Amino acid sequence: MSNIESDGEDWFNKDEEEILRNLQCKVKNKHAEGTEANTEDIEPNTEYALGPSETNEYLHQKRLEASSHLSKEADVKKMTTSQMRKAINLEPLDVFLFVITHEKNFFVHTISSSDGLERVILYLRIWCKVCELELPGFQKELLQYFVNNDIFLEQLRFLTAKLFQKKFKAIWKNVEVVEQILYAMRFLIVRSHKWQLITTKASYIIDHIKKLIEDSDNPDMVQRQLSQQLKFELDRVLKDECKQLNENVDIYPTLNELFKGNGEDCDQIINALKITEKLEVSEYIAKQKRILREDFMIPLRDYVCKLKEFGTAPHGPEIYEDVCIVLNADFNNAKRHEMLFVDVIGKKRPMEEDIKNISLTKQKKKLARDRKLAQKLARGKVSAIKAGSLLLFTTSRNFENLILATVTNTHIYLLNLGYLGIENVRQYNIGTFYDRPLLMFEAPAFFEPYNNVYSCLNTYGEDKLSMKQYIIDGESNVSPPRYLQRTKPYSYDREKLSLDTTKPTKPKSLPLNESQFNAYCKALTHEFCLIQGPPGTGKTHLSVHLVRTLISNAKTPTVIITYTNDSLDKFLLKLSCYTSNILRFGSQTRLPEISKFNVQFQTTNEMVNPCLKRLYYVVNEEFKTKFAIVQQMHSNFDGSEESYQSLLAAQRALRDVQEKLKTIRIMFQFYVARKADIIAMTSTFAARNNFLFRLLQCKIVIFEEAAEILESHVLACLTEYTEHVIMIGDHLQLKPYTSNYGNSLTSQLNISLFERLFVSNLKGYTLNVQYRMRPCIADLIHPTFYTDLKNDYSVNNYPVIRNMDKNLYFYTHFWNEECSFFNLYEVMKILELAKFLIEKASYTANDIVILSPYAKQVECLKSEAPKYFESTNLNISTVDSFQGLEANIVLLSLVRSNNKEQIGFLKEKNRICVALSRAKQGLYIIGNLPLLAGCSESWRSIEQILKSQDAIGNAFPFSNKE
Repeated sequence: MSNIESDGEDWFNKDEEEILRNLQCKVKNKHAEGTEANTEDIEPNTEYALGPSETNEYLHQKRLEASSHLSKEADVKKMTTSQMRKAINLEPLDVFLFVITHEKNFFVHTISSSDGLERVILYLRIWCKVCELELPGFQKELLQYFVNNDIFLEQLRFLTAKLFQKKFKAIWKNVEVVEQILYAMRFLIVRSHKWQLITTKASYIIDHIKKLIEDSDNPDMVQRQLSQQLKFELDRVLKDECKQLNENVDIYPTLNELFKGNGEDCDQIINALKITEKLEVSEYIAKQKRILREDFMIPLRDYVCKLKEFGTAPHGPEIYEDVCIVLNADFNNAKRHEMLFVDVIGKKRPMEEDIKNISLTKQKKKLARDRKLAQKLARGKVSAIKAGSLLLFTTSRNFENLILATVTNTHIYLLNLGYLGIENVRQYNIGTFYDRPLLMFEAPAFFEPYNNVYSCLNTYGEDKLSMKQYIIDGESNVSPPRYLQRTKPYSYDREKLSLDTTKPTKPKSLPLNESQFNAYCKALTHEFCLIQGPPGTGKTHLSVHLVRTLISNAKTPTVIITYTNDSLDKFLLKLSCYTSNILRFGSQTRLPEISKFNVQFQTTNEMVNPCLKRLYYVVNEEFKTKFAIVQQMHSNFDGSEESYQSLLAAQRALRDVQEKLKTIRIMFQFYVARKADIIAMTSTFAARNNFLFRLLQCKIVIFEEAAEILESHVLACLTEYTEHVIMIGDHLQLKPYTSNYGNSLTSQLNISLFERLFVSNLKGYTLNVQYRMRPCIADLIHPTFYTDLKNDYSVNNYPVIRNMDKNLYFYTHFWNEECSFFNLYEVMKILELAKFLIEKASYTANDIVILSPYAKQVECLKSEAPKYFESTNLNISTVDSFQGLEANIVLLSLVRSNNKEQIGFLKEKNRICVALSRAKQGLYIIGNLPLLAGCSESWRSIEQILKSQDAIGNAFPFSNKE
């Protein structure tokens, strides 16, 4: 009889196909002799002769089971061990594509009771590698395969028994293999539990695995850190202490929630949402989700309550009466998102039978009138409803019932016919709803960004939050990036750049001032870095040179995130001077110079793994099948609860396949993006496609406009692979957008991660030399907002504004505003000044921009401008929209003038700062300065500066000089 340990080691090392063939021959020989196969012929009995322990009995039983199944499994065609060896060495995505498109179902048919250790370990490692991708649309299905694969679970129990028995220690000489086993088992079990998929059988196996570890006679194995972690996690799973991924309420409002009002005390909500140090990741993520949900829900809840109580709401989305939800009649030709439509014409649309009995000429005229009516409606506010919006439907303003639907199709052809494509996502207290007259309105806040980020946060596990030590724990000592090769110095434009020294020397070709270079060095050597850039200090300029350096030194794709598409295009335009290896994701750019960088979805790309094309075809066919099922259920829907629940289940199944298709689309993009230097997108797109970052394993993320991005949106751009985060912005300029202006919660909801960390213990770096504003204009924001802001010498050389006595001036007046926050007196005076500057001072429209904090004032200025200019197109914009931009001359209309001592959001320092810092050479302001100064400390400080410059009066300072 062979030695126990050497026999076990031989079993581990041999090719499984060879072992299986030998065993099958032995079984056949025994049968030919008319006797049963003895377990001695399969493996020596001495292996189990060491005592009647539970472990030994279990091992013995497993061998008996294996021998009895040999004959049955002889003809099963499955993935070979050699194929599995090749697969495990592939990149994670290629492993998934290989096994998912294999001719036999890898997740069901590959493992058997007779398989040996090597094959079981390979199978386990492949499972782990595939599930670590956490593929949206696929992950739950894969984990369901795992917990329902009884043979594999039994093999894991068998594997654990051999792993923790001292007599088998010679098998486990390879420490790396042991760690892979322990990690993979822990990962798969914990992830299955987080998805709430653990079955009774799986729970029984987990309990036995835990006991096998506890009863182990091999202390060296038990005391390993990964063994202790595995035991700890198994105990938590069995006690149901793990946090569940799907435990929280989803983002869709319930009928009851809409009627709560804002009865909850704001102080209680604020305290509940405060981010404190030493939070658990799960608690922190839960708070971020609550913040998102509150921000979305508050304006919606206010609007619904006013409709219910008063029957109308003066401010808010438009209400569409008597709309209908209709089924797509042409099911056979229906594509994605074309199953249900909203007919915004409703009962005004003539029915087909109404025109059957009239002449053909009259039919054509009636149909033409109908089409004109539809187009008129479509050109109204319904045309502003975007895909991704959330629509609410009810039969009356009492809201006895509710339907929630997302907009899926807003093609101009549909709008011109009076239709919107929708998907029904929730309904309450309503049966069949087809062709019933309904009341419809859009949720006040645009739904898609909230939904994208909320869905992304739902996938966060306790071990996935990159930069946790800074974001949650309050760590202020920042480490260098892990990918940084300390032995290899950085270079810039082929010049050596030593960053390790206390005073690094700036390369001659690096065009940065002292404060910019200091921030540049800190950004490259700190894995988490905040850089504040006051107006005109060259934030974008610094960012471009940072990215140039990272491209040539880090050898990994750099992700650029901005808040808006315009800012993204502006940044890429400057960056494109230095590299063309850029991929821009998301909405198509408006700049033709950037359009060549737009990513296109192509299934024919040669760089793509052929297995992906096969998977795309298979899932597409699966979609068609599931779509047909939902179509049928819609057709047969009778309004009953049973029918509704069946429809919901079918819709969920269809959405899962849609999620798969979305994931496959990202996979195609991955094969294009992995060779790019720059991956660029907005924060909204990044939240929707976080999976792309995980596929690319992106290490570096740079946030431009970081102070305008909500904390939850930043989290949606990070992955467990993120090793370097650089945030560049200015929290004293515009804050993140929230939907709750005027609500007392706003000041808590719209604090960015950048601001929260910058003003706390994680000290950032501030640029302090401005290149934009004439000194007299810069004096308005320094020291009012910035304690240390110097002027570059170049701003002293600006020419004076022609035909004006002052380059900076505040025209103060007492003409009252209108109730919707516009001021016709200011409209007239501002347009007169613009006309004077163009016609008398010979400036062009490109030299001038007219700004106002209020959208209604901008509308009035645009509508009145043609009366003053025949062909000139003036640049007229809100202050918020002009953030990050500049103009030679700025004309600023502040609007607010009343006897109520109210100036609204003109009290906000951030908005004042942006408004006063856009002008380079000349700034002319009109408003009620005594009112502003009486309501705001910032405006009082500005008033004193203006007085010191003799720059206040009751008329603009036109010059009499030619």
